[in-house]
Amino acid sequence: MTSKADLRKKVLELRKNLTEEETAGWDQAICQKIKNLGLEKQYGTIYCYISVRGETGTEALIRWYLEQGLKVAVPRVKGREMAFYYIDCFEDLEPGCFGIPEPKKSCMTAEETDAPVIVPGVAFSERFERTGYGAGYYDRFFEKEPQHRKIAICYDFQIAEAIAVDQYDVLMDQIITPGRELSRL
Repeated sequence: MTSKADLRKKVLELRKNLTEEETAGWDQAICQKIKNLGLEKQYGTIYCYISVRGETGTEALIRWYLEQGLKVAVPRVKGREMAFYYIDCFEDLEPGCFGIPEPKKSCMTAEETDAPVIVPGVAFSERFERTGYGAGYYDRFFEKEPQHRKIAICYDFQIAEAIAVDQYDVLMDQIITPGRELSRL
């Protein structure tokens, strides 16, 4: 089995070489599949990451949820911890940790412990395992708040049959790509 470091390197290189046309079409397909889940009918709040550096795009999805009247919360990092904060628009963001846009300090803390979370990652497995960037922010967040529905979104080439994991790596509940939908719910 490929090591986490080698897998990250391989997938990030593939992602770096994608064209805007490829990612735009794939992001649109993933966004539609997420909309088809009907989360807005079941939940009042959605937690979602802000996509950067070739990650599966979330901007259209966040805008759509805001237009539907849902509360949207996005992550902010402080030290080794991550928490989610409500935003009303993209102007509520400022440059944060690792250059990733984060909610401004004036944004309110999100406290819905059962809200679904749209999760980023470098690679995933058909067994719902996730490899992130190696800092463990999402794993620590889900360790504290395990009841969230964990919905990973990625491109098809980011899914492997199995990946190397550690005991603290948290399993996803669903994985959605342009061509597949995996669920253990």
